[in-house]
This record gives sequence, C-alpha cells and structure tokens, in this order.
Amino acid sequence: PNKFDNLDKDEPRLVIPFFDKEKKVFGVSARGFNPNGVRYLTIMFEDRPKVFGLDTVDFNKQYFVVEGALDSLFLSNALAMAGADGNVSAFEKIENAVFVFDAEPRNKEIVREIGDAISAGANVAIWPKSYQEKDINDMILAGKGLNEIVNTINKFTFRGPKALLEYNIWKMR
Repeated sequence: PNKFDNLDKDEPRLVIPFFDKEKKVFGVSARGFNPNGVRYLTIMFEDRPKVFGLDTVDFNKQYFVVEGALDSLFLSNALAMAGADGNVSAFEKIENAVFVFDAEPRNKEIVREIGDAISAGANVAIWPKSYQEKDINDMILAGKGLNEIVNTINKFTFRGPKALLEYNIWKMR
C-alpha cells in the first residue's frame, strides 16, 4: 500500500527467485496469472544470464535445460533459461545437458534457438508430433504423466546430424 501512484494494472503474481551456486539471489521473475496480462516480468540484480536452478543442479550428471522455471520444477536435475534466449555456451559440462525447448515449431525464436543448440553440438529433445501441448507444464495439465514425458524426452533426444534431420522435419509441421 502507498508504494505506487497507480494500481490499475496490478495483478497477482508468483515470484520466482534466481539463486546462484552459493544460494545468493541475483534476480527474480514474476509470473502473472491473468491470461490477458503480461505473463512474465523479470528483474535482474546483476548482469548475468537468466538461469533458474543453479543452486540445485548437478552438472556432473545428465541435466535438463528447459525454457520456464515452472517446467524445470517437474524434472529432476533441471535448469530453466527463463525464456528462449539462453546461450548454450553459458552452461557447464554441455555434454551432460539435454536442451528441451517448448514444442512450438511456428515460433521463430524457438526454431532459431534449437538450431543454435544443434550447431553448438548440444543434445536436443525434439518433441514428437503426438505432443500438441506447448510445454511440460501444459503437458502435465493435459494429463500426461511425468514418467511418460521424461521417457519421451529421452527417446527423442538427438545430437549432430540426426538432431539436424529431426529438427528440420519438426519445423515443417
């Protein structure tokens, strides 16, 4: 109360903190619940990549890199890029990473990011045609089980020329 002159566009939000390996907060993202409002507002306290989950991931094991923080909470040993603007080279032990982008072959930014990840030699999950939901959160809401989702990610993860082939087929959908 009494902090802002105008609260006309005020709406409830889930505040998601970004912690580094030392458990120090370096930014926050606030996810809106209003489908017609701004979905995410992100405030960074330091100039660093917007990566959620650095405080819990083990880079020495297979880990997943997804777009949204909420999606990362469904998977064990996962990070989130807080959007599709992640840079593959920003992650440790890239050979252990599996990049799991949203299933949006019509989104130019996601298509570019997947192509960049493949070009960088990363492992990339390419969602099969049977998955119509946009992201892991939506898949769970649609009734898909977590084991099914993880098994699908593992089955449809590719690298190198095979990844490029699957990616080109995927983006033609």
